[in-house]
Amino acid sequence: MLLAVALASGAGPAWAQSNTGSSTPLTTIPAPPASVPIIGGNSSGLFPSNDAPLLVGAAARDDKVQVGALLAASTNPDQAEEYGRTGLIYAAMNNNPEVAAILVKYAAHVDAHDKLGKTALHWAAERGSLEVMRVLLQAHATVDVQDIHGITPLMMAARNGQTDAVRLLLQGHADPGRKDFTGHDALDWAAKHSGTQQLLKAAAR
Repeated sequence: MLLAVALASGAGPAWAQSNTGSSTPLTTIPAPPASVPIIGGNSSGLFPSNDAPLLVGAAARDDKVQVGALLAASTNPDQAEEYGRTGLIYAAMNNNPEVAAILVKYAAHVDAHDKLGKTALHWAAERGSLEVMRVLLQAHATVDVQDIHGITPLMMAARNGQTDAVRLLLQGHADPGRKDFTGHDALDWAAKHSGTQQLLKAAAR
């Protein structure tokens, strides 16, 4: 069964506080177009189709032995399935930090992106995969990388209320003032999460 994983599902913030404390309406952030599908997603993980490259499937399954063996046999670490998702991206989706570290060791491109422009850091931030985020940031992943809608990992973490992920990205010098292509920043995306909002407001001071 095809399970669509939305890049930024759901409505965005409808209100923002002005400097005087009054509520000022903002244009609601539109939900981006439906994401490309992922085959075999379930409560424990997200997986590619059976015809995906072996390395991609092994990374999604957290099969460290097969990932290491394939890379040692000179398999391209940036192999991708039909939607552009690499093993590193699937490691981020499924919070597989050891697999991510192995791929980085073998020079996987940390800023590789899928057909929606989402990198491993986008996925890790969205899902709160902190250990994977640390692997990526230590490998110099671009912290403010934007997808095809201008959305950054910080915005993804903020939208999902992933406060620890937001904190980690800010420590990595993510820009809380950067705007997506509709003019909204991470604080706007965090509208439903007061703790995340407070963190972002403090960082913007």
